[in-house]
Amino acid sequence: MKLKSRLLLLILPLAFLSCATSGLSSGSSSSGGSKPQWIDDKHSLYPKDQYLVEIGEGNSLKGAKQDAKASLAQIFRTTIIVDSTVSTRYRDLSDGKTILESEMETTSDESITQLSDETLINVHFAESWTSDLGRVFVVAYINRMETGNIYRQRIDQDGMTANSLINSSAGEDSLLRRYGYLDAAMVMDAKIQSLRDQLDIIYQPFARTVMLPYDSSDLRNLYGDTAKEMVYSINIEGDREGKVKAVVSQVLTDRGFSIAGGADASLAVFGRITMEEVILNNDYSNLRWTLFLEMVNEEGDIVVSMDEKKRETAISLTEAEARAYRSMEDAMQKSFLGSLEDYFDSFAGN
Repeated sequence: MKLKSRLLLLILPLAFLSCATSGLSSGSSSSGGSKPQWIDDKHSLYPKDQYLVEIGEGNSLKGAKQDAKASLAQIFRTTIIVDSTVSTRYRDLSDGKTILESEMETTSDESITQLSDETLINVHFAESWTSDLGRVFVVAYINRMETGNIYRQRIDQDGMTANSLINSSAGEDSLLRRYGYLDAAMVMDAKIQSLRDQLDIIYQPFARTVMLPYDSSDLRNLYGDTAKEMVYSINIEGDREGKVKAVVSQVLTDRGFSIAGGADASLAVFGRITMEEVILNNDYSNLRWTLFLEMVNEEGDIVVSMDEKKRETAISLTEAEARAYRSMEDAMQKSFLGSLEDYFDSFAGN
């Protein structure tokens, strides 16, 4: 069975949980008169040991809710560093949408919000009050035990997925595919660690009971050892100063790959660069460049391919060439690295 199919099966138990949360009270709304006690004492209605609570303030109820959600997000933001690349790849590996998001969307359109790279799960709004001056205040809260249970189930499911990827890697003869499975497992593991950190804030008793079906340290060691076997060679025509080769090498060595030094390469990068001056009806120097890169595996199959071209304009030909190399570097970081990650992530769906 494909991993994506397994993920869909794992959604079902959480769907029942999300339905069970939809009946929570939305609280009361009032305006004018004396300021309610909960504005100055947010735990007067929602005890600290049972809820994460923040009070939002704004010129409208919508603005007050946004302010409250931002305050809730700040609780996690000051403690947890979220890697946006990991978050993006995690969503892709989870079929484009995390189960946490899809399960909570069934309760209400206010139960989830995205702020920066942090996702708030199971947010509810209760009491609201409008002052005589038109300022709106609202309570936003997260039920610790209820939300903690959602996180714990999510971690358990992601742990099963990561373990399945590790097992798939062990049965692969192809070095690239073996690395690809482990790379996907590392993404899942990084997200699991982030979820565990969040769970520790939400409901620590559940965080202490988390057990994974694999050892994270063993995974990192296996990943590093496999990356060292990924030996590559580079041959780029027209790269007189070796600037493009340096960028490609940096991308690959950052992943732990090794450049060929007499050993047979399991990966080969071929490419070519062309630059030509273009005469235009302006007072500047113009340069057109093209960059073609292709990576092949040990069987000679194309893994990644990119073909970029652009025109640069500057006060001198030297400056135009400098801009061309900067543009090439940006293109390689986006197109080449992005395509390489897509290639590795593709194994998780097989």
